Amino acid sequence: MEARQSELEAEGDKVLIVPTGGAHPLGFAAHALTFKEMIEQSEAAGDRLDWIFHTAGTGTALPGLIAAKLLTNHPVCFRSIAICAYEEGGWMSPSVIVSRVKLIMKRLGADPPPDHRIRAEIDIDQRFIGEDYAVPTAESIAAIRELAKAEGVFVGPVYTGKGFAGMLDHVRGRRVKPGSNIAFLHTGDVGNLFEIPEVVGNVARA
Repeated sequence: MEARQSELEAEGDKVLIVPTGGAHPLGFAAHALTFKEMIEQSEAAGDRLDWIFHTAGTGTALPGLIAAKLLTNHPVCFRSIAICAYEEGGWMSPSVIVSRVKLIMKRLGADPPPDHRIRAEIDIDQRFIGEDYAVPTAESIAAIRELAKAEGVFVGPVYTGKGFAGMLDHVRGRRVKPGSNIAFLHTGDVGNLFEIPEVVGNVARA
């Protein structure tokens, strides 16, 4: 990518390399607009969101969501379903999320709150990672099939299937108050769906 960047820049182009998962400062900030869109659409439908669930991987969506909540003082709560470890000292951690939130707010011309205020918005459930990153779990396979049959909506085996499985577990286990208005942020991953025979069978072979 860097070699191609040099070639294009030599031709006068401006080049932005976006790493895995969109984990780039502009990607972080873009999810502040994701938050705005979700809140506006839900309120236009006559609902006020109590919870936003999403899948946490490369730490791209959550910082933007938190920054936007802090800027707007909206009462919605976030719950992140991890598909990789979020441990202090690791490549991804709550501290990384805090740093990215502060980066976004500064980029938007706002003074970040104290770290503890940002950390209070971070709620990451690591129970649905399974055997490893990108390895489907029984819960994620069941969630993918359930949503597909009920709504004709597909989530994927790497990210969103595990995230959706986590949300279902939280709802059915009453870890959120019954009657709450909940949104699930679908962040892609459908392209991987038909590569995983555990989910759809031997489609590729057929």
